Amino acid sequence: MALAATVLRFPLSRFTSRVGGVPQARDFDVRPLCTSDMSDVYVRVFEKWKSAGLSLAPPLERAVIEQRFQTASLDVGSDFVEFLVTVGGMTDSEEDSDLWSCWSIEKILREAQSYKREGVLFADWCIHSHIHLVRRDSATRSSVWVDFFSDDEPQKVSDSLEDFLERYLAKAETTYVFFDALSIRKRVA
Repeated sequence: MALAATVLRFPLSRFTSRVGGVPQARDFDVRPLCTSDMSDVYVRVFEKWKSAGLSLAPPLERAVIEQRFQTASLDVGSDFVEFLVTVGGMTDSEEDSDLWSCWSIEKILREAQSYKREGVLFADWCIHSHIHLVRRDSATRSSVWVDFFSDDEPQKVSDSLEDFLERYLAKAETTYVFFDALSIRKRVA
């Protein structure tokens, strides 16, 4: 049975493992609420980061995230909002063991101010070597793209956020998060 939606509880007054004043992933209580395939991958991503001890931003309520995107005039699908409600994102300068950093809403909004192409940036690899962004394809679905900061337009990585995250968890190189030496040499050449 797949888990789907989650309830995240994190009483701010009860954080015990702050680093630099930032609550850590182990402070969050994640528990399944109902079944749905889409949110299951979000929970598994969160659990991966939590078990790695990454510093994560506290997830915000859906209405808060939606309002922040609306105020910034950023158009995102509900799947992306649900992802942020579940994971919160990594704190500034945090990255996983593969050098990928998935941002908090605050960093997403900061980075959006200077990005002139279509889409909403949400992650970078190897300290901005390239960035990942979502583009709203429908009210409920976002595709994932990668921008290599070249004259070329961003390249589509996945038709859906869910598929991208499944491949991220599987360490698929097609996400542009994982590279072996041969792939990097081909990309640079």
